[in-house]
Order: sequence, then structure tokens, then C-alpha cells
Amino acid sequence: MHNVGFFRKEKVILDTKCRECGMEFSETERMLRHMIKAHTKKKPSCNC
Repeated sequence: MHNVGFFRKEKVILDTKCRECGMEFSETERMLRHMIKAHTKKKPSCNC
């Protein structure tokens, strides 16, 4: 049998600095919550 999980690539985020705005956080989990809250809002394409 082959180990199928061996070939999977999982992204593991260990950074504590936001890639979007450069803010530093004490824990990775806090940085991830910040990314979701601050940087996932859709920007309007038109201000009509």
C-alpha cells in the first residue's frame, strides 16, 4: 500500500506578521483572526 497522505501539501501558517498591512501580533492565531476581519471585506468596484 502507498501512503496517499505523503504527497499532500498542506499550508501551515506560522507567521505573526500580517502580509497585507505589516502589523505584528503575539500569536499566529491572533494574526489569522486579524486577517479575516480586516482584509476579507470586498471592496466596491464602483462608487455609483
